[in-house]
Amino acid sequence: MKRNMKRGWILLISACLLHIAATGQDRHLRVMTYNIMDGFNFGKDTGRQQKTAAWIYSQKPDIVALQELCDYSAERLQTEARGWGHPYTVLLKTKGYSVGLTSNMPITVKERKLEGMWHGMLHCQVGGIDIFVVHLSPDDYRIRGREADTIISRITGQQLENGRCIVLGDFNANSPLDDDMKKRVPLLLEKDIISDRKSLQYKNLADEYFDYSVISKFLSTPMIDVCRKYVASENRFSYSTPILIGRYRKNMEEVIQRRQRLDYILATPSMAHACTNAFIANGDATGYLSDHYPVIADFMLPN
Repeated sequence: MKRNMKRGWILLISACLLHIAATGQDRHLRVMTYNIMDGFNFGKDTGRQQKTAAWIYSQKPDIVALQELCDYSAERLQTEARGWGHPYTVLLKTKGYSVGLTSNMPITVKERKLEGMWHGMLHCQVGGIDIFVVHLSPDDYRIRGREADTIISRITGQQLENGRCIVLGDFNANSPLDDDMKKRVPLLLEKDIISDRKSLQYKNLADEYFDYSVISKFLSTPMIDVCRKYVASENRFSYSTPILIGRYRKNMEEVIQRRQRLDYILATPSMAHACTNAFIANGDATGYLSDHYPVIADFMLPN
């Protein structure tokens, strides 16, 4: 009897220790942002949609932020997200260029912001992390700057849970961290100057040079650009891709000459410290899925 009781206590203590060890382990979190290009031609390009869903599934993300969800309903987003194993979805709006969020964890919506935003902003909480999905103005750096101020006011003016916050999406803005890369693609600045000179209302350049003020606003918050540590300068581009050849690009050389980074994953310092890897999936596998490449970051978070 005493031997059985002793054995029972040993098993109970062992089980408790195993439970403590298991609950004390860090959890892996993979986050992705992806501009899917005109909602797969407003839902008509089912082939590209299916290939994109299969590729996202292969990456096993826990959270996916999407931009250019054109002609999407909540039901359509739910259906497509199931293709990469995400039962939880939120759509910002059903008209225009919407953004959305999908996850394998429950999503709590904290704010849908449309007024004063070009495409809108979606603020959610997933797994104890505040997530801001953004798609800033493609036409004017001054409008992007005002949008950035709005987003930053939400970050600095609210009590974020555990200080864990990520802002991700298509910022349509250049980073001062990428200035070296810009010098290697002179055609990009040349084309932007021509475009700005034709426009009386909108300006993408500041005094006919790349504007860095928008991303600088976030960096000074401070938000950390997680790709900077893990992606070499020459590989730090998320736009454009070969899918544009025959549409807005003459050939592959022009695609290369007009490469730039417009898509980012920015994190608060406490969140950035947990980042273990980040990359821009700008290889052949995604070259014909969208005009943007997806950006992915991995985190190890304490439970």
